[in-house]
Amino acid sequence: MLADLQLLADDLVRDDVARVTPAQRERAIIAALAQYTKDRPRRCVEDVVAEGGSQLAIPDGGIRVAAVEVPVGQIPPALLPASTWGHYHTPTGVCLILTRPLAAGDSVRLTLLRSHVLSAFEDTVPHGDREALASYAAAVLFDQIAATTSGDGNPTIPADAVNHASKPESFARRAERLRQRYYDLLGIDVRRTQPASAMATQPLAASDGGRRLTHFRRRR
Repeated sequence: MLADLQLLADDLVRDDVARVTPAQRERAIIAALAQYTKDRPRRCVEDVVAEGGSQLAIPDGGIRVAAVEVPVGQIPPALLPASTWGHYHTPTGVCLILTRPLAAGDSVRLTLLRSHVLSAFEDTVPHGDREALASYAAAVLFDQIAATTSGDGNPTIPADAVNHASKPESFARRAERLRQRYYDLLGIDVRRTQPASAMATQPLAASDGGRRLTHFRRRR
C-alpha cells in the first residue's frame, strides 16, 4: 500500500535534516508511478460488446490495447493479427479501427493496458517491484535536494569552513545511482530502449530541373 512505499522511500533518502516535505515525497511517488506505468503497464483482460461497424470503443481509462480476441472462447484463442486492427484518434478520444467490420452484439475480448493505482485502499504494483518504485521516487527527491543545495555557499570564516560546493554533486550522483537501480531491478537496459537516429543529405536538383554540377554521374 501507499504507506509502505512512503516508508521505503524515506529509508532510501534518510532525510535527517527534513529537506523533503511530505508534499514533495507525494509528488515524487506520483512521478515514479507514472514512469513505472510507462515501463510496466498493468495488463487487464476485459470483454466489450461491439455496436457494429469497423470501430470499437476502448473502455474508459485504457492506455492502449495489446491484443484483440474475436470470437471469444475458442481454443486456441482467436487472436486477430496486429495488421488487422489499430488505434484510431477521433475528436472524442481513441478507439480501435478494424479491417473487418463487427456485427452489433459481437463480444470482443481486449487485453488492455492501464495505469497502475497506488493508494491507501488499492495497490496494483506487484510486491517484487516495490523496491524499484521506491528507488525511482528517491531519485526524484535527490534531484530536488541537489537543486535546493546548489545555492549553498562556503562560509567566509575559515574555522567553520565546510565544502558545501560538493553537496549538490553528491546528491545528484545518488539520484543517478538510484535511478539506475530502478532500471536494474526491472531488468530494463536503457541503452537498448533509446531510439537510434541518422542523418542523410539528399541531393537536390538545380533550379532548371537538371543535375547540379557538383552531383554529376561519372561516365565510363
